[in-house]
Amino acid sequence: MDTGRTKELFAVSILFRLTGAVFTVALTGCALQGNGMADYYKRKAAERQVQNQAMATRVQARPLPLDTTIKLGKTLLLTIDLPAEGTEPATQARLFASCDSSKVSMDYRSGKDWSDPYVLPEDPARNMPRQMCQAVRDSAWKQLPGDSEDVVLLDPGTLGMENSRRSIWAGIDYGRTRVDESEGESYDSQFERVEFDCSTRQASTRLVYRIGDKGLLPPPLQPLDSALDKEQRARLIGTVCAEPANLAQLTTLVIRKKLPPNLLTPELPAPLLAQLSALPQGRPAHTLSHLQFTYNAASPLVPSAVVYDRPMDVYLQPGPAHGIWREQATGVLGNERVTLRWRGLIELAATSRTQLAGKTDQRSLLTRIDLEGDWQNVKPGSAIAYSKNFTESTGKPFVQKFECSVGESLPATQTVASLQGMARKVTCATNSALKTSNVYLYLEAYDLFVETTDSSTLMVQVNTLRAAE
Repeated sequence: MDTGRTKELFAVSILFRLTGAVFTVALTGCALQGNGMADYYKRKAAERQVQNQAMATRVQARPLPLDTTIKLGKTLLLTIDLPAEGTEPATQARLFASCDSSKVSMDYRSGKDWSDPYVLPEDPARNMPRQMCQAVRDSAWKQLPGDSEDVVLLDPGTLGMENSRRSIWAGIDYGRTRVDESEGESYDSQFERVEFDCSTRQASTRLVYRIGDKGLLPPPLQPLDSALDKEQRARLIGTVCAEPANLAQLTTLVIRKKLPPNLLTPELPAPLLAQLSALPQGRPAHTLSHLQFTYNAASPLVPSAVVYDRPMDVYLQPGPAHGIWREQATGVLGNERVTLRWRGLIELAATSRTQLAGKTDQRSLLTRIDLEGDWQNVKPGSAIAYSKNFTESTGKPFVQKFECSVGESLPATQTVASLQGMARKVTCATNSALKTSNVYLYLEAYDLFVETTDSSTLMVQVNTLRAAE
């Protein structure tokens, strides 16, 4: 775990993310200057076209499993299992359409990956959208009553009935974003085509989709399991096997803001925790759990690499010792991160979503924090300082010192109406190679430093606090 130069390394990763599109365009232009590369890309495009047409022929030769059509927003989605044919292996294809269009796009599994979308020729495919639309004509997602942060859903418009057997699209709208560790993708909803035998009160899942903030996730090689637990499955059986007219009385799905995924909390050595617990602290009378920001970011090295008004959320929890906060940020430029901070100011350790599998990147170890000045009162107009003491992996010690100045007091309500007490601007700078400078809003009633500006020779990010809970 890198607790020494984490911030500088993170700044480098953000710079790459800010400028990645610029570099990609430049490299692509260089590659295409050679006629050999241009011919290569033309040949690959022609091969893909032949493969797409062959797959379209296989799809159009099979009956559509219309009973598994699902409607997500305005998009109709249908998955077709294709058996092996000649030298072609068994695979899957997905059809995408809408009720107000005659066009159908398709993608399909090609080895371990999925192809790019391909628009089917309109003449043989013109009836597909109409057929798919009729299968979900009255589609409208409803939610079952319950007291969990995860909500059980179903779509009455997809109900199929045959004697005691029924089927429907159901699923779970998670209150907290989840991460598929095998794929590294985040998702917040899972939809399942569930089949029921109402005479035996049994249910089985036929098909599964996962949805994230970027849309539909590609299905993995291995079929996904049902996300419904025993209690959720029992409630679903009771609802679907009852009088169908009752489904219309259910509450329409309410779109919610999702909590962040559960990421690993970084660990601190016991001696460091003991030393931190003895440091002076303020006298908090209130606490905070959630901060909402918008931010702008730019790179002084690449003026064209700029982002504006991006949303960012920071979720706060008590850390492993008094005065330490666990902060989880979502919407940031780099990977989603969890940091432990002393009073919200001094970063002690961090993990990111890429470390879900327990991987660490240990270059240095934070061993001690030293303070100068009155950190218990953080008085307006005062000068304070802190030093972070590290040991490199080679055993060599080094110190990183920050000198801070405290501005005048103002009511915290001038920043966000829900905040209590007084606030002060605190600016901290260090003479590192990156010339790092940070500006914080110190919220006295919470004894919390909230970062509003992070500036270095690589990047400048300005955060505007919009709401606090």
